[in-house]
Amino acid sequence: MIFVTGTDTGVGKTYISSILAENLKKMGVNVGYLKPIETGGREDTLTLKNILKTDDDLDLMNPINLKLPLSPNIAFEVENYDISLDEIKEKIKNAYETLKERHDFLIVEGAGGVCVPIKENFLMSDLIKFLDLDAVVVSRPNLGTINHTLLTVEHLRNKGINVRGVIINCITDLSEVLYYEKTFETIEKVGNIEIIGIVKSREDFEIDFKKILK
Repeated sequence: MIFVTGTDTGVGKTYISSILAENLKKMGVNVGYLKPIETGGREDTLTLKNILKTDDDLDLMNPINLKLPLSPNIAFEVENYDISLDEIKEKIKNAYETLKERHDFLIVEGAGGVCVPIKENFLMSDLIKFLDLDAVVVSRPNLGTINHTLLTVEHLRNKGINVRGVIINCITDLSEVLYYEKTFETIEKVGNIEIIGIVKSREDFEIDFKKILK
């Protein structure tokens, strides 16, 4: 089981989750997907449902859905979604346990970055800790990624969450990124973290699946 998080919204968590799911399935792994909270519709959940061709119900794969593309805590408020933090945690835990019984491996994907509030002071990182999962951080290759990646990894570790590694999603073509090798080297050395994947496209990637499955 793994929790896929990212340095920010739009960094490609769902894209990377779909590549992980597709290739693990090809390897013969019975993979399931859980998007505990999705805001702005159900595009992410539908993407993975289609990739996996799973019979799992959408309400199981995505137990909490909010219409507006906002931080969950804000969406709950402006949509008048009357639910307590305990109820949120119970719904997510029940979905997680059900999917875990059906599948040998689960990809759990967060919404936004690790410090996004879900409700009150309960952050996305607190949800990772609540589910007792290791994390994989999806990052980008271009300028600014060192800061964003190291802050994300440090925050997760401060919460007592094991970070298995970083996957670089090349939303900017590497040919356009000056000295990207030095950037990746800096992330690994300063953050004491391994880059376990570099994804250039759906067909062109290197991912250490052993680190994903361990």
